[in-house]
Amino acid sequence: MSNKKITQVHNVNPEELAESISTAVEKIFAPFKERFQPQKPTEWKTRKQVGEILSISLVTVDDWTRKNLLTAYRISNKKRYKLSEVENALTKINN
Repeated sequence: MSNKKITQVHNVNPEELAESISTAVEKIFAPFKERFQPQKPTEWKTRKQVGEILSISLVTVDDWTRKNLLTAYRISNKKRYKLSEVENALTKINN
């Protein structure tokens, strides 16, 4: 005597069953799909580019960096700024 288990599904055609299973699986894995999407690469800007973006001088870029209003990253003797952090440094003004 074999130990086969049989499951019977009534009032559902194969296409409906497949769709139901597919929907349930998609719902379960949706959070994982969002979490593991490839991230956009970091866009780096030079001091000059940051000054142009913000319409400020290089002296002001350096001053704001010293005051921790902007965050600079250094490699060798070069400073770079993350564009996203430069944009986030701007504060919203409510009028």
